[in-house]
Amino acid sequence: DINASEAHFTVENGAVRYALGALKGVGERAMEDLIQERKQGGSFRSLEDLAARIDPRLLNRRQLESLAGAGAFDLIKPDRAAVFAAAETILAHAASAHDQRTSGQAALFGASAAELPPIRLPRDTSWTLAQRMAAEREAFGFYFSAHPVDASRHLLAAHKVKSFAEIAEMSVGEGERVGATMAGLVEEARWRTSAKGRRYMMATISDSSGQFVATAFDDEATTTLEGAAKAGLCGLLTVELDRRAGDETPRVTIKKFQPLTDLANRARLQMTVRLPDAHAANRLVRELPEARGGNGLLRFIIPMTSGGEAVVVVGRDFALDAELAMRIERITGEGSVDLSVLEPPKLALVG
Repeated sequence: DINASEAHFTVENGAVRYALGALKGVGERAMEDLIQERKQGGSFRSLEDLAARIDPRLLNRRQLESLAGAGAFDLIKPDRAAVFAAAETILAHAASAHDQRTSGQAALFGASAAELPPIRLPRDTSWTLAQRMAAEREAFGFYFSAHPVDASRHLLAAHKVKSFAEIAEMSVGEGERVGATMAGLVEEARWRTSAKGRRYMMATISDSSGQFVATAFDDEATTTLEGAAKAGLCGLLTVELDRRAGDETPRVTIKKFQPLTDLANRARLQMTVRLPDAHAANRLVRELPEARGGNGLLRFIIPMTSGGEAVVVVGRDFALDAELAMRIERITGEGSVDLSVLEPPKLALVG
């Protein structure tokens, strides 16, 4: 946060506040100067206020883009994509304000940030969930607030997937082999040769809890992992865990890799949206036409003015995913959308 973070890492209420200077391409010196201005003049109230007070000679487009991609401006302007795209415009305003200060015009005419022309952000700029995560990774060097596998959490729950953090806590006895299901992004896959001359694959994989290294020996697994690494795919991992003497965490051997896109195409999903009021249904209309063409069930839960609520089945032919859920939550509020796998009805034996 541009108004809370320091140039260096700090501790706040028992948690670590991320350093502005630790963002890629930003630099501690520039952030120290920016924070000095914040301490002298108070918190930055808007992008216009920021542009009016910073020295444009100390910041460039790349630095502003990194700050925007990391979410540093979220509390003064929550539209990251628009702020990112307007980096050059912000710098132009900063240069204009700086010229007025140095020429004495600001003092002569009493110009302030409120009187400067507003910064016009692009209207039709938005990021998908994947683009937002990619921007964070570019700024931090790793996935920060979310991870690509999070977009398929509804599928992962149905397959009872364990995160790497949960795997690390599992009790696996020495010499024991335990099966498990994981999910992750294949970041890298390289061939190795064992001391006995056997070729195997070593893959670097990450999920929302961290990064880990896994091995694969079977031809089917190595082939799919190699392709997933080139394409940057997330997948469902059928793994085998074992532990040797001295190992802190179980070793992971991948037996099977299934792209999450394939699972999503086969699964039938359902989405339940809890609307704050009946009028919200009208605002959702523009988000829904493009989502047609799947086999997902969409329903609204609408509060009634007379009390109680109505459950409305909107349709059974929607292409449902986390991206649509995020767009809908912008209208109905965070936590108002539940996306899950639609379980097939259980058949009962009739005597």
